Amino acid sequence: MSFSHCSFCQHRCQGILNLPYFTFTPPSILTFHWLYHQPYDQAQHLTCEYSNRSLMMALHRNFSLHKKRRSMKNKGYLNIGNNDSNGLKLHIDKSDNSGKRRDWELPRKTLHSSIGFIVFYLYSRDTDPILIRNYLVIAFIFISAVDALRFSNRTINNLYIKFCGFLMRDIEKTEKYNGVIYYLAGCIGALTIFPKDIAALSIIILAWCDTAASYIGRIWGHYTFRFKNGKSLAGTLGAMTFGALSGLLFWGSDLFIRRYVVKGHQIFDTPSWQSEKISLPVLVLLTGVIGGVSELIDLWGLDDNLVIPLAAGSMLWILLKGFSGLSDVGSWIGIV
Repeated sequence: MSFSHCSFCQHRCQGILNLPYFTFTPPSILTFHWLYHQPYDQAQHLTCEYSNRSLMMALHRNFSLHKKRRSMKNKGYLNIGNNDSNGLKLHIDKSDNSGKRRDWELPRKTLHSSIGFIVFYLYSRDTDPILIRNYLVIAFIFISAVDALRFSNRTINNLYIKFCGFLMRDIEKTEKYNGVIYYLAGCIGALTIFPKDIAALSIIILAWCDTAASYIGRIWGHYTFRFKNGKSLAGTLGAMTFGALSGLLFWGSDLFIRRYVVKGHQIFDTPSWQSEKISLPVLVLLTGVIGGVSELIDLWGLDDNLVIPLAAGSMLWILLKGFSGLSDVGSWIGIV
């Protein structure tokens, strides 16, 4: 954030305040004309010369979104209130966070990603997905009830935070429902809607791609392009990489595929994937793309833990059924 000489205003405005990252297209600079009370290194209160409240509220929304970005280095607080009939008051509290440790959420992310290994194990043991879903429904009801209860009773909430707070974000301790609830809802939805193999892989994508996007976005996200929802290209590429790795381990492992011989050739597949209709390298590559896209999309502000498995499962189902249908049509007309 910096000031430059204002050649546009003639008498009142003493400079231009450049606010980086408030737009999402290069050069990522939103320039306004401000009347500031003192030099920037001491100033905290700035008065906007504009009286367009809708424009200011757009700025406020963009700033709030910027605060949520994973790689943000210089956090700030912006508050808009009526200053007088001709203008609005803007308060920016830019604190120096260079000495603070970055919160890597290691316990939370460890639990988050460990579900992928559990899914691999259960799938390899041919566990009934309906049985797993029923257990998850019981857990969902119990945790949802506890969350509703703790928000209505401060003592219960404090006790809950004492034992489970290390797995929670700060906002979940006071305002937002526990992310585990959305995680369970996403897994229940995937196990209910999709075939067993697609449901399993969609949950693995949730466990691994989301974690990869989070950490890679925090480390390298500020070097790459950012999307309108605040997520970075670096995080998306990380999710794609781990999505492809998940697909390779799942589709290409002897533990999870069937092996049989057809006309002298060994065929490897799962109930939803037939290797003669789509090759393993292509499937792995497309699974990576699906992992990145499902982590990137933002559906009506819903929690990622709910969106990712349902979006990934839907795209995997469309992909596999689409290729199967094209192959069947090609065989029928003599092309394949």
